[in-house]
Amino acid sequence: MSATARNTSRPLWLTLALWTLPGLVFLLAAGLWLSAASLHDLSDSAYDRSLAGAIRAIDLNVSTESGGVGVELPYPLFESFQATASGEVYYRIATDDGLVQIGDALLPPPPPLAVGEMRFYDATYFDRPIRVAAFKRPLDRPLYGAASAQNIVIEVAETTGSREAFRRDLIRRAISRDALAVLVAATLLALGVRFALAPLSALKDRLDRREPDDRSRLDGAGLPREVRPLVGAMNDLLQRHRERGEAQRRFIDDASHQLKTPIAVLRSQVDFAIRSADPEATRRTLEAMRPVIDRAGRTTTQLLALARAENALLLEPSQEAAVDLPRLLREVARLHLAEARRGRIDLEIDAPEEPLLANGSEPLLFEALSNLLDNALRASPRGGRVVLSAAPSRDAGWLDVEVRDEGPGMDKNRLARAGERFATGPDAIAGEAAARTGLGLAIVATIARAHGGEMRLRNGVEKGLVASLRLSAPLGDGAAQLKAG
Repeated sequence: MSATARNTSRPLWLTLALWTLPGLVFLLAAGLWLSAASLHDLSDSAYDRSLAGAIRAIDLNVSTESGGVGVELPYPLFESFQATASGEVYYRIATDDGLVQIGDALLPPPPPLAVGEMRFYDATYFDRPIRVAAFKRPLDRPLYGAASAQNIVIEVAETTGSREAFRRDLIRRAISRDALAVLVAATLLALGVRFALAPLSALKDRLDRREPDDRSRLDGAGLPREVRPLVGAMNDLLQRHRERGEAQRRFIDDASHQLKTPIAVLRSQVDFAIRSADPEATRRTLEAMRPVIDRAGRTTTQLLALARAENALLLEPSQEAAVDLPRLLREVARLHLAEARRGRIDLEIDAPEEPLLANGSEPLLFEALSNLLDNALRASPRGGRVVLSAAPSRDAGWLDVEVRDEGPGMDKNRLARAGERFATGPDAIAGEAAARTGLGLAIVATIARAHGGEMRLRNGVEKGLVASLRLSAPLGDGAAQLKAG
């Protein structure tokens, strides 16, 4: 089974879930990552303010009045700070020349600092992560008889356990909040899809309850705007099926009507032959049955040809090919050559030697031209002439194929009805009506419509009838297509 078939077999809610849930999970993960980064910076900013306050408190208690560096630590402040930090607090006060070290001398030295700069950084103290704040400023007076005042560096550090716990708590809250938001969004999406699909489910139930022969139009009221084009397409399909069914019903009625008479005649003749004791009468009855059988066979053949022509209306354009009209005319003329010779009728072909291509199905076009030529030969007088021609039309993109005879032509009533089924005309003579079925021109007209063209009939200037087919020419390189085929 192909991937497309597997996808179309899934329920719609599952397809939506497979498309939306990965996106929601990605958005959730991205939001959590951004939240974690923001919370890390925010927690550092909050806790670093405490470190900065401790450094300022120590700095206010640094004195050089004794000739050295003296610090009176604000122990209540440190106790409060250590209780707030929920961990251990370290400090160091040193000169930049390293001669003075007060506090935790093993604290890692700070990175290079500018005078008056306070910097916060992460470090490790006895394999424990710490957060350090460092501040550098010049002393009020030089120490140890130095020519200029030294700089003093104050460091305050705390273990990071409390701030890490604070971050974890904030991240847990962010995860709970985002997961709840995703759950609510998924629930709302599921409810929205369910309510949106409710009209489609109702439409499906209406279709399930329909009778098999109900081809009435679907009512698109109450359906979403996006679904109405689909309902319109279904209505068009139902209309085509309705027209198709009506055409098939008429075809069956017409076929049964045409075959009923010869079958009844044959039955009566068979019954007469069975009852007759005279061999000569039986032979004459059998001879009389021959034309009836021929006519019934011809009617059946043409009914099948008409059915194939009508089915061609459903053919896809991809089934069409380039047909060489001059070659097709020669093949049609060759098929009817014996009939033309029996009537002493000259068959002429007026077409170019090089290929003249038309779009269509070669078997169907052969059937159409064969019917036109058969009608022309039957209508032409003994010693007459029939001309088959093919040439580009005056209208660009079209080709005209004509069959001209020298018969009596048609009156206006028969020209108006040309192409209708079983339309032999009320003025047809008995022999002509017996020989014809009235299907030939109907087959030609149907094949022409199947190819997007049309059949045209007109009386000649002096005598005869001109029957023409208008066909479309290929848009591309038709000769190349013909050679490739």
